[in-house]
Amino acid sequence: MTLDNVRRLFACYKTDKELRAKLYKAEGREGREAVLREAGLYFTDAEFAEMDGVLHVKCQTHDEAEEFFAFRNWWNMLQGS
Repeated sequence: MTLDNVRRLFACYKTDKELRAKLYKAEGREGREAVLREAGLYFTDAEFAEMDGVLHVKCQTHDEAEEFFAFRNWWNMLQGS
């Protein structure tokens, strides 16, 4: 399910430096989508927006919320490049 891919990317964001590097180096939206497809993590912007609230609500501590906000800001920064 592609909605679950947003959650999986959040988990990878914290641990998979290689995936993050590939996403940084990807050229434009098509490049990022190709990297996500290759990793089995593809999702749409609408699916990310839907999971944004779900992931935020699941935060149990201030630190978890900070990690989530860092992830969301990172993804938004990538989308703007």
